[in-house]
Amino acid sequence: MPAHRLSIAYGIARSTPTTRNILLLLVVLPFWTSLLLRVYAWIGLLKANGVINNVLIWLGVIHEPITMLYTPFAMYVGIVYSYLPFLILPLYANLEKMDWQLLEAAEDLGCRPWQAFYKITLPCRETGSSRGRCWCSFRRWGSS
Repeated sequence: MPAHRLSIAYGIARSTPTTRNILLLLVVLPFWTSLLLRVYAWIGLLKANGVINNVLIWLGVIHEPITMLYTPFAMYVGIVYSYLPFLILPLYANLEKMDWQLLEAAEDLGCRPWQAFYKITLPCRETGSSRGRCWCSFRRWGSS
């Protein structure tokens, strides 16, 4: 399972209620705009004189613009950006219902935090992860 969606969902689930609402808003916010508008925004970011190239030139990281648009990199960015909320939301819903006292009990019984995460959190997230994968697959098949 890619770590980015688990880390985002885990971070949202473990945050305070106020921060959680803000983070969920940031995940859901792209749904309120058209996909076409979001794609054009990425074009503005990735083109040769776009924001990303201008910032990298200004920072001195590069001396001339990098070709990012119309490359496999741009395709992956677009796909990940459009499908990531559909993976994060079911995973977050599953982690939100998890009993966090299980992690405390594991630590009390001698588990290190990473062992407790590996033995408790990862198996508990499987339902949400499979729902997210199904949701993305259905969207992908529907758009073909």
